[in-house]
Amino acid sequence: MNVNLASSVHDATASAMGFRYQERFALLELLDLKDEEATVAIEALDDVQLTANGSDLLEQLKHSFAAQPKPIDIKSANLWTTLRIWAEILPVIDISSTSFALITVAPLSQNSLLECLQTMGSDRSGLLTALVAEAERVVEDVSAAELAKKSKPHTKRSPGAKAFLSLADKEKEGLLAKIVLRPDAPKIDALEEMFAKRLDTYPVPQRETLARKIYEWWDRQVLLSFEGKRDRFIARHEILEQLSETSATLHTETLMDSFSSKQPPPVFHTDEMLAKQCDLVDAKSAMLRRARISEWQARNQRSAWSTEAPSKHSKIVAYDEKLVLEWEYQHETARENGDINDEASLKSEGLNVLKWALEDAAAEVGSIESTITSPFYVRGSYQVLSIQGRVGWHPEYIDRLGFKK
Repeated sequence: MNVNLASSVHDATASAMGFRYQERFALLELLDLKDEEATVAIEALDDVQLTANGSDLLEQLKHSFAAQPKPIDIKSANLWTTLRIWAEILPVIDISSTSFALITVAPLSQNSLLECLQTMGSDRSGLLTALVAEAERVVEDVSAAELAKKSKPHTKRSPGAKAFLSLADKEKEGLLAKIVLRPDAPKIDALEEMFAKRLDTYPVPQRETLARKIYEWWDRQVLLSFEGKRDRFIARHEILEQLSETSATLHTETLMDSFSSKQPPPVFHTDEMLAKQCDLVDAKSAMLRRARISEWQARNQRSAWSTEAPSKHSKIVAYDEKLVLEWEYQHETARENGDINDEASLKSEGLNVLKWALEDAAAEVGSIESTITSPFYVRGSYQVLSIQGRVGWHPEYIDRLGFKK
């Protein structure tokens, strides 16, 4: 049965990508600020809270995957949900040092009264009158539906309308004066390229890799901020320091570990050949799980190094030769000791080779580089090589699995 996830009410993709959009957008904005002490927090007082030069900017970000998002106007649900949030925030902030931004990938409706919000300091009196009238209309429609015992209209807009109307006239005017609207914002798939282009002080060949590595670091910092394991706000100077350190590692030939502490997602792909190799020697589920995880770690690490520089890929290739040579000593012993007339004997000897690859090989073979101290790379690289058929566990794995000698 084909299921259209994009239209499923249970699909969490949109909300997950919306949060990721906040992260990515915040990183880009923080880098663009000229205040090195500027900071940002995700999901603090607002979607994004930027603090710079003694002032706060509270941002609501509205993303959409639609090819042509519906234009924003005075009746848009996103406008009224945003006004509700900001109306509720007013009692806990100093509005004199706070401004607000509604950032949306949608365009602005033609001839919209919201156009004045694109320029700070513009006259908003006409918009204020129109917003009050619209909010009153929404509230009246809801009340009429209640009296008629009909389903309530404007379910997405009515909380915002009520919150806006509950503000004193001066509060409405003061809030509106501090709002800026930024329509036609870039979508999430454009942000990484935009970020890479901002890195114009770094060598061109580095920028794509540098952007990817900074994103990985940034995602981690945001997670740690939620867990209370670092400051809630991330400072701009931290980005600059991380950029400098990461660029320096890309300049060197040194291989740096970036996957030993990472775990694959709950559902991840492993080439079926890995399982076939393990099945030939009756590997237990725990051993197969270790093989799969280490293969994921090593495969991604190898890919990252290869992307960084051709010289690093050359190190991988040379080290693979060493791994294969050391494996041959183990596999020769398994072939000699295994009884070709006794499958249990062959499986037992093959299982010993797999155990060696997962448990002892890292210590015996030695690391690919002194900076790589975790055994994950050796364990996982042997699994990568087993998928290719360059190594295997069962004494007769080449014939059994159809590899060419």
